[in-house]
Amino acid sequence: MKKGKIGEKEEEEKKVQEQKAKVEMQEAFGQMWEELYSWRAAHPEASFDQIANELTPKRRALMGQLLEQLACQHGAGEVLEGVKCPACGEMMKYKGGARREVEHLEGETELVRAYYHCTGCKSGLFPPG
Repeated sequence: MKKGKIGEKEEEEKKVQEQKAKVEMQEAFGQMWEELYSWRAAHPEASFDQIANELTPKRRALMGQLLEQLACQHGAGEVLEGVKCPACGEMMKYKGGARREVEHLEGETELVRAYYHCTGCKSGLFPPG
């Protein structure tokens, strides 16, 4: 089946966004490297633990940024069709995008994800993207 112009346009936009995300990560890593290299030059007597203590929060911030990009790679979880409640099987109502703080060993980030609510059993759902 041949792709229509709309499909080609969406695919091209996705490639542009992926390239932009890649460049953002490369720039963020470059900035982190510069900061840490400068810090190390100013602290020649720093122990391995002190170096690691300086590195860790910067690495976590960078990984949080990467986690956000990867979590949202396929969108924020919105779907056109109804979503069935995994708990009771009823159709859920889309309640819009909700902010969600995510903390992981690799980093912390804040995601805006689609949120659905079940009027039957009162449960909520952030579907995967």
